Amino acid sequence: MLEYIIAIISGALVKTVDWLDDTKKSKSPVKYLLGALYGLLIGYLIGRASFSLIFLAALAAQVFARKVDTTAHKIGFLVAAISLLWFSFPTIDGGLFILFLALAFLDEIDYIGKLRPINEYRPFLKLGALLPGIMFGRWDYFFGIIIFDIGYELVATLTHSRAEVDADTGPVKKGKGTARKTG
Repeated sequence: MLEYIIAIISGALVKTVDWLDDTKKSKSPVKYLLGALYGLLIGYLIGRASFSLIFLAALAAQVFARKVDTTAHKIGFLVAAISLLWFSFPTIDGGLFILFLALAFLDEIDYIGKLRPINEYRPFLKLGALLPGIMFGRWDYFFGIIIFDIGYELVATLTHSRAEVDADTGPVKKGKGTARKTG
């Protein structure tokens, strides 16, 4: 159960760092601390969770797809990698690892045209995580990645909602009486 709690927190932290870097263009050092924290949590999942292989493959796919592209995410990746020295490196089922790696990589491709919605939903790894469940009763891979994604999407929804509120209200002039939208 602890691993699933860590998975949802990790997903939320990864998206928070995305938001701080990509949307807010934040210079705050908080994003580096959050990157280190999610790296530590993902390192824990890779070293200790029964579904570690899917996180290891997703992490490797991020590197191959060149998505570890900001300092905060580089810190997250390095902390995850270094933390494996402490939490231990998982036993790797080569076939399953390659499957998860390929599917995670497909999720990271920037699709265009009619395929553009794939960028938002990233379905390949989630669908692929169903296979061990259907074939071998290993539903932990599916639940681990889905729960991570719930944390990620929760922050995406909250930050998107916040951006809409900011866009609706615009800059506010303060003075006597009530605040009003300018521009």
